[in-house]
Amino acid sequence: MKANGCTIKSQRGFTILEVLVAFLVAALLLSVILSGFSSGMSQLVRVDRISQAAIVAQSRLAEVGVLQPLQAAQYKGRDEQFSEFYWQVDIVPFTWEFAGPLAAVGGIMYRVDVEVFWPSGEKTQSFLLSSLRLGQEELL
Repeated sequence: MKANGCTIKSQRGFTILEVLVAFLVAALLLSVILSGFSSGMSQLVRVDRISQAAIVAQSRLAEVGVLQPLQAAQYKGRDEQFSEFYWQVDIVPFTWEFAGPLAAVGGIMYRVDVEVFWPSGEKTQSFLLSSLRLGQEELL
């Protein structure tokens, strides 16, 4: 193209301002993506801990009435497989409207609570698993 005898060439490419804006947008998107990835990883660790605690609680609950007598009591301990977990088992008589008729035939209902604790940063997290178990009253 010619204007007043001078040749003007059309320039192709990006200006430095356009390049800087593109880098800024890319950096913002990358920080959002990495933040989401980091949040997802921490949630994955949290869910893994909860599932391990559920395994510990289920195994302790399965022991009640088999390895531990089904009677009002409290047990505490630390898990052998997952050493950072410690647990507490509470067995208490369960009061409900049919407790009288059940006791008349020699039965008693127990509520079994198994709570598992583990450290998580500066806090202690916990998982609670509860069940009802039917037992026999001991005759004196």
